[in-house]
Amino acid sequence: MNSFLVRRLAVFFICFISIELLAALYLAIDNFDNMDWTFKNIVRDLGVLQLTSFVSFLVMIFPYVVYLTLLPKKYQNNKYDKLITYAVFTIFTFLNILENVSSIIFWGEFNILKNTASEKYLEKARQILLEIYAEYPLAQLLSIILACSLLLCLILRKFLFTKMETPSFGRRIFHFILYLAVCFLAFINIDIEKINNQTNSYNSRISEDGTYSLFNSFIKKNTRLMLLRDKYKNKQTREQKPYDN
Repeated sequence: MNSFLVRRLAVFFICFISIELLAALYLAIDNFDNMDWTFKNIVRDLGVLQLTSFVSFLVMIFPYVVYLTLLPKKYQNNKYDKLITYAVFTIFTFLNILENVSSIIFWGEFNILKNTASEKYLEKARQILLEIYAEYPLAQLLSIILACSLLLCLILRKFLFTKMETPSFGRRIFHFILYLAVCFLAFINIDIEKINNQTNSYNSRISEDGTYSLFNSFIKKNTRLMLLRDKYKNKQTREQKPYDN
């Protein structure tokens, strides 16, 4: 769909996916001898990575989508819009790089959370973050990541906007509803435990986006949307099951 919204989000998405792929490539090379390099598994790993990254992107970009939907046409591409977009892109890229760097450096610590009971999840996460803060030079690390984010913004700033005519408010609301529908359907239908059925832990490690991996178990166990998802799937199962004579 060649829409105004898609065009404004394109560079965000390309940059997001590129960073995810670079992190996955690093992990694959770092664990070269332990990886299963068969063509089928690598293709599946990349597919899972793209899918989970897409879901993470949809969630992370939500505030900016709301901004683009509500911003009046006369303010599109003016200096204030540009300043806000530069700031959002820098913050968004900073968080993405931080997530991937954290996934690589602190994988052992964060991986503990995947096997933590939901009622102890936040407490354990807080404990891990305090340990990381005490043991690692976080100020220097965050400064380097911020510098990289600003550099990317400087390089890509001209591509963050479009000359495409801004659609009417009603049209933008329609696109926003489609965006929400995609987010909802992704949450309802994507089950990482089923699509990422790997016997090789190293392949599993690179095939799941870090943001998705870190919060997946907590969100799926604790939100009311999970109840709705289960109800939806149970309804589908009953409809597909043949009637007994």
